[in-house]
Amino acid sequence: MKITGLELDAVHVNHRGDWIFVHILTDDGLRGVGEMRAAKGYEDRLRDVRTLVDHLKGRNPFEIDQIVSEYGDPDANRNQVAALSAVEPALWDLKGKALGVPVHELMGGRCRDEIRLYANINRATTDRSPEGFAKNAAAAVADGFDAVKLAPFDGMPRGVDSAQEAGKGIACMRSVREAIGPDTDLLIDCHSHFSVKGALEVADALREFNLFWYEQPTPEANIENAVAVKQQCRLTVAGGEQRAFRQGWIDVFENKSMDVIMPDVTVVGGLGELKKVSEMADAWGIPTAPHGPFGPIAIACHVEAMAAHPGFLILEFAWGETDWRHTLISPQEEVVNGRIQVNDRPGLGFELNPEAIDAHRVALD
Repeated sequence: MKITGLELDAVHVNHRGDWIFVHILTDDGLRGVGEMRAAKGYEDRLRDVRTLVDHLKGRNPFEIDQIVSEYGDPDANRNQVAALSAVEPALWDLKGKALGVPVHELMGGRCRDEIRLYANINRATTDRSPEGFAKNAAAAVADGFDAVKLAPFDGMPRGVDSAQEAGKGIACMRSVREAIGPDTDLLIDCHSHFSVKGALEVADALREFNLFWYEQPTPEANIENAVAVKQQCRLTVAGGEQRAFRQGWIDVFENKSMDVIMPDVTVVGGLGELKKVSEMADAWGIPTAPHGPFGPIAIACHVEAMAAHPGFLILEFAWGETDWRHTLISPQEEVVNGRIQVNDRPGLGFELNPEAIDAHRVALD
């Protein structure tokens, strides 16, 4: 089997942008599917996807590790990494289809029958008031989710230095906790808005809400500050969504700067790198909870990798962005009581539904 080309599909989601799906074509007619990190302003990433696949024409798609070793440069720019992260999962999908087995079997075998999800309500919440967040949080719980995440500090400046400055976001968390009750897990994403002092003060202010985790309170590039917050905040600290390749995680593990890691298949270099990073974390006793509030193929990738990872904790799901996302793939995406069942279909287990894609299609140059 040889790689022969590329096809791209894009759908418009909402004010946050689009989802882009990548098909890798082969000379025997099999097609592998992946998803590119898109949102808005993704023209350079598309260019790099096309360039990468041009280089891969004539290659055996089974040679995944070799391809990543050649094109997975830790010093590459973000667009090049995103391109590889979109193409590489499509190679795993191809390999699974060709061999007639699901990707999780290729990655070591099934560890669980279902994947627990948390509802990220942040992208769907346009009313950023305490009432707006509380309304969507309650709706997600009504949909069956038993864990909810929001990012109530978005829009604030960087370097917030006190809990007083973060008062509006704290009020949002209070309203959400009241709306979802005490038994639903509550997660917060800070998007690196705080100084060390601010992160510690906000942690104290949030403690009454019994948080599942405290995500990315300070910029993670400053490992010293991240360690200081993790050691002093007395909350479970999660993060790492922007880190690429296994080399990009070494300082996290050596410095123990996070309690939970959040690698993202669309950023980390693909499914193989996601699995390797998760296994590195496992050696340090750190659970994995992949980041990825994107489309259904990205979710399918995370489900397959985490189905085969003993140290999996929970997976992100983009709640409420559309009422048609489940129709984009066949069989349809099915979330029941905040869980996705692990399937045994070959590859990732899904194909795009052309009718649904056409109904929401965005033309690509």
